[in-house]
Amino acid sequence: MTRTIATAAVAPHALRPRWRPRGNIATLLRLLVAVPLLAVVGFAGLTFSNSVRQVAEAGEMQQLAALSTDAGSLARTLQAERTAAAVALTSGDASAIQEFDRAARDTDDAIDAFASHGAPTDAVTGTLRQVDTGLGNLETVRGQVAASEYATLSAVSFSYRILIADLLTLREEAAAGTSSLLVDDARAAAALAASGEAIGQLQIVVLRSLAMAELTPAAQQESASARARLADASTDFLDLADPSWAAQWEQVGTDASVVTAQRLQDEVGRALPGERLRLDATEWTEATNVWMAELYTVQRAVDAEFAEQLAAARGVQLRNAAVQAAGILLVVALTAVLTSVVAQRITKRLRRLQESANTAAYERLPAVVRELSATTQPLSPNEIADRSAAELVVVGDDEIAEVGAAVRALHREAVRTAGEQAVLRGKVAEMFVHLSRREQRLVDSLLVQVDRVERDETDPDRLRELYELDHLATRMARINQSLLVLGGSGTSRVRGKAVPIVTVVQAGLSQIEQYTRVWIGSFDDGHCVAGEAVDELAHLLAELLDNATAYSSPETEVWVESQSLPDVLVLRVIDQGVGLSHQRCAQINAQLAEPGSVEIAGVRAMGLIVVGQLAARWDIQVALRPATSGGTVAEVRIPWQLISWGAPEPAAPQWGSAAPQSAAPQPAAARSEFPPPQQHAVTQPMPVATASRATHAVMPAPTAEPPQARPAPAPPPAAPLFQPASTPLAGAAPSVVAPSVAGPPTINGWFETVVEGTDAVVAWPDGGGQQWAAAMERAVAIASSGSSGSSGPAGLSGSAGSAGAPGPTGPAGSPGSPAPANGELPRRVPQQHLMPAAPTPTEGGGNRLDPSSIAAAMSAYARGVAGHRPPSSVPSTRLEQPS
Repeated sequence: MTRTIATAAVAPHALRPRWRPRGNIATLLRLLVAVPLLAVVGFAGLTFSNSVRQVAEAGEMQQLAALSTDAGSLARTLQAERTAAAVALTSGDASAIQEFDRAARDTDDAIDAFASHGAPTDAVTGTLRQVDTGLGNLETVRGQVAASEYATLSAVSFSYRILIADLLTLREEAAAGTSSLLVDDARAAAALAASGEAIGQLQIVVLRSLAMAELTPAAQQESASARARLADASTDFLDLADPSWAAQWEQVGTDASVVTAQRLQDEVGRALPGERLRLDATEWTEATNVWMAELYTVQRAVDAEFAEQLAAARGVQLRNAAVQAAGILLVVALTAVLTSVVAQRITKRLRRLQESANTAAYERLPAVVRELSATTQPLSPNEIADRSAAELVVVGDDEIAEVGAAVRALHREAVRTAGEQAVLRGKVAEMFVHLSRREQRLVDSLLVQVDRVERDETDPDRLRELYELDHLATRMARINQSLLVLGGSGTSRVRGKAVPIVTVVQAGLSQIEQYTRVWIGSFDDGHCVAGEAVDELAHLLAELLDNATAYSSPETEVWVESQSLPDVLVLRVIDQGVGLSHQRCAQINAQLAEPGSVEIAGVRAMGLIVVGQLAARWDIQVALRPATSGGTVAEVRIPWQLISWGAPEPAAPQWGSAAPQSAAPQPAAARSEFPPPQQHAVTQPMPVATASRATHAVMPAPTAEPPQARPAPAPPPAAPLFQPASTPLAGAAPSVVAPSVAGPPTINGWFETVVEGTDAVVAWPDGGGQQWAAAMERAVAIASSGSSGSSGPAGLSGSAGSAGAPGPTGPAGSPGSPAPANGELPRRVPQQHLMPAAPTPTEGGGNRLDPSSIAAAMSAYARGVAGHRPPSSVPSTRLEQPS
């Protein structure tokens, strides 16, 4: 059902905003936000919270100011107590001790006032802790002063100096936590307190020097340092203080006692180390006490005015916060009333627009994409986009309608883009297919030329090079097949009969480069693969084997083995490489499980993409996992729907006498990654073969009983899938296997090595004569009718069969191949081994024609005619393309 969200195409003049009884978006928004905008509701909450925070900060600053004021008062009383202690220690007079006790009582009162304050902020917590520690040690210092014979002025004055310094630091920290508008006033008050402490320290230095009857170098340095701190603190105060405060400070300098103190200070400054200070201690003490008292008076006035400023600022902030709170409440109330009226109109239409957009995004667009991916008809992206966009109807001419039209345009462009991408993917896939088929025709022509040169070649070195060239062409053919898979096309080979699974594995083995490292384990000859899946399963195994050999050390082996499970037949490719991390392994397994569509980037990782596509095509599960002994295990789970149970496909009959074939001895298995599965039949040994294109030793897993000689199988009704191995004519002597030729692994049992004593000899496969001759006559007839002048069946080359299978030999009555000399390859007789013709398909009237199968068959026929390949005198390891 089509949802209505806005009008279809409307005239341009209808899109102009007009007043309607129900109102448009502009009018509704104006009614909705008029009052909130006046009160700046959007920022009112932030402003109110800021005001509340400022009120709280103002309260903290008031507490800091009160703490700073009491800290200044305590510092002043400690300075007076320190002066009294210095006088008592230097004079030893009883009246001085009484004055010290009175100063101590004043200090205790100041301590009580200071202790009533807590820590307003964390910034002053550490300093407060230090002050509390110093105050706790104050009684010890007082006891030392009382017992003057056990105390020194330096030690006592140092204890007072540390405590006073902590109090002044507290004032500076309190000033740092003040508002930026009042921070200069707070710093000015702290500087004024620091100047008073500098005078007090200078006072103690002079009293100690008078008691010692000379000015020591250390005392001279302390005096200079105190005078420098006094000058710096005075300068800071004058720079930061209010003009009225600066005037009060200047007024202090006019006092007679202060003038006397400054004069005496200058005399101390002119004194040299080692000289005796000619000052009166009483005069110096009284003058400096007056000076510090006058500065403390200014300090208290500054602190009081600063506290008043903080209180006034906090009052203003409280009023602002109250006004903001009232305004916010009023705006919220008005907004709620207006919103209840207009919100329903807007939200209802927006909800319909949202539903339509979600339907287009999550239902219509995916459906169109699936339709584009599944169709095989020529596509017109614009037509599909117009048809899909027409389902979204736009109603109205206001802003919401414009949004609906924009959603419809966006949906149309998305569908059109998806259509263009589908067309592009189809063209790319078609390009892959055409390139692959053209390249395959060139490879087929190359193989024809190679076979033509191989036919009469007898030199072992040149023959080995030709075999390597032939193997390279076979690998090129696999690349072409991979391009076909990337293009979404299947193989062009058509097979009607099942093939033994071991033969399919050997066929995949013949398509890789490092085939000599691959060892085939235990396989059951009774398992056969359905004919339509043979070539693509061999291709899949070739990609896995190629990956296993490429990513493992050249000195290691790669094993292939099978295991029968209740629901699947498992093939395992086991290598001894460096392995994969768990994350990378899970990544690859996810790509193999859901390959998705093929992109152009798939060419860079073609093997992985091809395996995933082929596995998905035949419902085969492929997964990688780490091996227990190191390396990687690739598991291929083939459903039983693709596996048939029965004896291996028998080979075609041959000319010559039928001789029993001896099985090669079975070596012990080199790997124990997986134990050999229980088999329905005894595993047959894989031959050590020397054949066209390759030689390769294949080691099976050990069997439960020794190998026995097998009789020749019964002839089939038609030619086999792979070209069988040849047998000699009656009376022909077997040849010794030539070890010098290496190539891709043979899969046809061209020669089987049988150990007799200590010498390796060749056992020739069994075979019949009359039936093979009949098959050969049919092959010649088909070749003659396919193309004039050809010497063999069109489009057929030597292919490998299962291990130990019989193969074609020369024409009836022709002499057998001469026995090779010691260390040489067998000498081939031209036209000795002819391939039988492919079986003539039986016409079934009830079979439904499959267009893809017909296309594949015609492609195979065209390739066979174009290749026009004559039969080779030596069988090949390549899978043949049946006509």
